[in-house]
Amino acid sequence: YGQGLIGLLVTAILSMHLSSTISSSRQFCSVTAFDALDDRLVMSSSMGATSALQPQTAGVAGPFDVCIEVSGNPRALQSAIDNTSNNGRIIVGSWYGNADVALKLGID
Repeated sequence: YGQGLIGLLVTAILSMHLSSTISSSRQFCSVTAFDALDDRLVMSSSMGATSALQPQTAGVAGPFDVCIEVSGNPRALQSAIDNTSNNGRIIVGSWYGNADVALKLGID
């Protein structure tokens, strides 16, 4: 989530470890990038993302085994929580400042 400078670097690094099979714990079958700005999605595709999608499509594209949130937007973190598979992992590389961030962590 988030394809600004940091997000594009994360996408590029993860894309270097793409594999057609899950033969190693250091390789992935796909890298899906999310951002609200179309030009950033184009850049993430050029950096190696398998899919580059608008955030509102995360529920259809997921669930994901690993989500990395680097947008700095609390809504992106909530989307990562909502769209990570059971026993999946969420990596937060964002700073939300001093503001309180309300997250829904449980099941309705």
